[in-house]
Amino acid sequence: MWMWPALIVSIVLGAIGQILMKIGMKAAGPVPLDRGIVDLFYYFMHAVLSLPLIGAALSYGVSFVLWLGVLSVADLSLARPIMSAGYILTLAYGFASGEDITPARVLGTCLIVVGIAFVAKSGIRT
Repeated sequence: MWMWPALIVSIVLGAIGQILMKIGMKAAGPVPLDRGIVDLFYYFMHAVLSLPLIGAALSYGVSFVLWLGVLSVADLSLARPIMSAGYILTLAYGFASGEDITPARVLGTCLIVVGIAFVAKSGIRT
């Protein structure tokens, strides 16, 4: 019975982790690939130790533990496709943050959601 709530929380935390990574890396700026290895090291240390990336690691950590629990009781062919529901949350973040959201992105995400509904329906036992 706990599989569905654990799966949902894992999905939400995974999406939050992605959003926090985006926020952290946007604040850090572009990766300085044109500089030396020392500058690259300091860049990544500064980025990794930022609050958004620490939050992303924590979100992913909890999501990972919940995911392991889900895998212990659910079919992978059911649970893994449903994980793509996180795309809905990242699309919502894109709208909220002013990203260039094209109709093709929205349509593609909607098609994924339709697929998720089919997969989820197949996993509900009555």
